[in-house]
Amino acid sequence: MPQESFFFSGELPRTTLCDNLVEDFLTQAAVQRLKLNRTDMLIGDWSATHFSCPCCPAAFKSLNANLKIIVVLRDPVQRALSRFVEQKRSIKMPLHKTVENFTFPEFVQLEVAALEACVARAASMEQPRPPSPTVPALSAQGLRGPVDAEPLVGWGAGLDIRRWMEMQCYSRSNIIGWSIYDVFLENYLAYFPKEQVLVLYTDDLWTQPLQLFERVEAFLGAPPHRYDSAVVNLVFNSHDCYHWRCARKKGDIKSILLAASSEEGPQQQLSRNGPFAQAVSRLVDLYRPHVTRLFSWAEQGRIASPPDRWKQLYG
Repeated sequence: MPQESFFFSGELPRTTLCDNLVEDFLTQAAVQRLKLNRTDMLIGDWSATHFSCPCCPAAFKSLNANLKIIVVLRDPVQRALSRFVEQKRSIKMPLHKTVENFTFPEFVQLEVAALEACVARAASMEQPRPPSPTVPALSAQGLRGPVDAEPLVGWGAGLDIRRWMEMQCYSRSNIIGWSIYDVFLENYLAYFPKEQVLVLYTDDLWTQPLQLFERVEAFLGAPPHRYDSAVVNLVFNSHDCYHWRCARKKGDIKSILLAASSEEGPQQQLSRNGPFAQAVSRLVDLYRPHVTRLFSWAEQGRIASPPDRWKQLYG
């Protein structure tokens, strides 16, 4: 698709539409081929909203059992901070009114507290597991890790009420909760074998974009394309120039941490004990166990290993 269709899931939780008319979606895909008069095109749908959508993996599995899933993960804190800055800068953004009157440290304090309370309520719904689950995780059919590997469960695929409620806590927290990657990734791995799920990291996209494109082409079975190296090394949609038609050289892009802290005012400047640094530290603590789980899956051969920098920060 040329742009985000938001067909199965929108930016706001209430717009999740996993039971939308499938025929309409198939028509949209067919139209793309008709426009270019091609029958050999690989048609895909992309959106960050798919990842945090609890029911989307089940819908996609029904749509196409051979579907190939590509997940691109950014450093969790940087993603949350970038999303906050994006929403606060523009009145056109869907969450602008949610953040317009808060600094980043203030928002983190309130949102993390709300998330922790939500997860605590979910934990109170813990139920004893039956000796023989009546709904086995689908991952057992296509994803066989080491004997001691944890079983993977998903929405409608062995997920109990506690974990379902916990997933909802994170999925409804667009800025902070969407960086809880393991919960959403497990949902996909419960439905699709690891051979059909490619996990990439923006750290690698920054340092070796051409190699990353080659991995994507090989994964999809797409013919190799000759990329313009000058264009590949440009940055689009940066916080300094937020538009798809606006490009910046990598050296001209300042760190999102520095950019955001400077926007918050002199009192928020980066310092070891300042409010901004404390907010970042609190997010690191929140994300640490979830990043650790990603490294565990990498050791089991389920996904590609996260960047070493993540281990240093969250380890």
